[in-house]
Amino acid sequence: MKKLSLLFAVIMLLSCFASCNAKEYENFQELNNGSKIQRGNITYSFYGALPDYSMIGKQIGIVDGDKKHKIFEVKGFSSDEWIIEYLDVIMSVYTLYKSDTVIEIPDEFK
Repeated sequence: MKKLSLLFAVIMLLSCFASCNAKEYENFQELNNGSKIQRGNITYSFYGALPDYSMIGKQIGIVDGDKKHKIFEVKGFSSDEWIIEYLDVIMSVYTLYKSDTVIEIPDEFK
């Protein structure tokens, strides 16, 4: 009986740790073969390669349910205006997308 309750306790602890590590990310949709990404009513257009990797913020989403296709915040900027897209495969680069409502481009991105 002790072995059974010990086994049950170990299983409960493992399931608790597994659920604590699971993160819920917002889902983004890829449009126009990747030239645009949509989140709710915000549409982002491809802007270019990320000029400085230190600008990568925390991960906020995934694209079309693919956990390897990640969306990050841009440090110091609203995610309603700028996001970083990254597909976690060999030879991939971090790309910058701007909201279609953005008119003024910050000096950091020029």
